[in-house]
Amino acid sequence: MPSMKSGKNTSERSDSSSRRSFLRQMGGALAITPLAVTTQGKSRAETRTTYKIREGTPDETTVYKIDSGKPGPTGVVVGGLHGIEEAGYIAANDVTEWSIDQGSLVVIPEANQTAIKQDTYSNDNGNLNRKFPPGKEPTTPLAREIWNVVAGSDPDIVLSLHSSKGIYRSDVGPDGVGQAIYPTIAHGAKEDAVMTAKYMNRYHLDQSLPDHYRFRRGNLIDADRPLLTHKVAGDLHEVGFIVEVTRYGTSTDLRVRWTLNIIRHLLRRHGINRVYR
Repeated sequence: MPSMKSGKNTSERSDSSSRRSFLRQMGGALAITPLAVTTQGKSRAETRTTYKIREGTPDETTVYKIDSGKPGPTGVVVGGLHGIEEAGYIAANDVTEWSIDQGSLVVIPEANQTAIKQDTYSNDNGNLNRKFPPGKEPTTPLAREIWNVVAGSDPDIVLSLHSSKGIYRSDVGPDGVGQAIYPTIAHGAKEDAVMTAKYMNRYHLDQSLPDHYRFRRGNLIDADRPLLTHKVAGDLHEVGFIVEVTRYGTSTDLRVRWTLNIIRHLLRRHGINRVYR
């Protein structure tokens, strides 16, 4: 069965309340503009909004929010932390066009604009995904803005999208961490990663590919490194995942398809289903 939350305990509700208060305080400073509003049906009206972070700087990038119009979980999807990992930000841009059945989605598809434009792993301040120390303030202005979006969204699930030059625990090809889904230590995340890997191997892995391309559950994320998802684990105590597909012997289109199906399956396990209109 999907590992959906049945509710947060008292301390979690307190944490969530403070995060919601932060978001309300930030709301006045954010240039939120309507992107589109669907025709209202019998019981819902979906809305989409966008706003900029680091506006007027080389870091400027867009945040998208899809609100289904129905109460439900909140998912956050972050792509493009590394500029050479194109499958992640292409997939995340696709997600900005999704409709969902309940809850909301917050998406930062191109988190690291400088690195994306330069087609580099890092930006001028180094590796962006090493600027999120758990228990401390993020160490660059861009990292702080990204964290404000993530924490302020009061997420139930956070996905950080990546690709690797190699394959996790494989002797084939270069060293790497691809073809794996890395869960936080939050309750249910490990099972989500295992079940999603099984789903991908059964339905979305071409049988012509060698066994070393099979997806696995990666090691647990326990807030011992300064990565975005580690900060989710340590500071928010929420379900989060690093999604890693491999660039070794694969096309961009294939990596994007894999990433989108992983996103869809993980969100579905937390009660957020993509719907088609």
